Amino acid sequence: MDIELGCFTRPWGDYSLEEALAGIAAAGYTRVGLSSLTAGGRLLPSEVAEDDISRLAAQLESHGLAAQVAFGNPDLSLPPKKAAVRFRQELEWARQLGIDYIVLTGEDDPTRYKAWFAAVKRSLDAARKLGITLLLKPHGGLSALAEDLLAARERLPHPNFGICYDPGNIYYYTGGRAREDLPKVVEHVRAMCVKDEIGGKEGEVMITPGTGLVDFRRIFSILAEAGFSGPCWVECVGGRTLDEINEEAKKTRVFVTRLTEGI
Repeated sequence: MDIELGCFTRPWGDYSLEEALAGIAAAGYTRVGLSSLTAGGRLLPSEVAEDDISRLAAQLESHGLAAQVAFGNPDLSLPPKKAAVRFRQELEWARQLGIDYIVLTGEDDPTRYKAWFAAVKRSLDAARKLGITLLLKPHGGLSALAEDLLAARERLPHPNFGICYDPGNIYYYTGGRAREDLPKVVEHVRAMCVKDEIGGKEGEVMITPGTGLVDFRRIFSILAEAGFSGPCWVECVGGRTLDEINEEAKKTRVFVTRLTEGI
């Protein structure tokens, strides 16, 4: 099974971006995913200078890393039209960093579902022009399970909108089983967040893949049977100290590489 394996900066959330990038590179990854870089979950501050983009690009290059993906979401504290304008600006910044995918986390407040869909819909043509694909992941709320992801896809029938599966979040947000949920949506999956979970609903996700409830052999087998060969990004690992996190990130790369090579 051929996949493109990368790693998010999320496990290094208590450390600097420089330490995160160094750890990701030392663990053997070449593709990096950027978690939020500011308080409130925004990818970048509301005002970004060209020097900020250049500095971040230089940091990535110095570690031999390519930014492939980032987390993002419309800012629904703004009206939908303004949220879309703001989000399109974030997409432009992401493109300057070479990012190809934005993973969306949806919305958990039912009163704001309509506003979320409106803001994303207004951003999709801009995403296409920039060469960026928006991917919705399971994250509770409007994207809790396969049927929710399929419903979102029906509401946003655009070539630059797709699904990023997250097996750990199926357990965390719903208590369901990813191996039973994934087949319902697998033909539409274009990427996956490699995340495990332990403890069932609202348990723990900051653990190393392969040590929790997710049957990754079965998950990757389901993807392979559907012809999947896209990007997969390690989102969470265990460990608290910098050395521990770096080591768990390396273990995860080896685990996923060996597992997928045998499928």
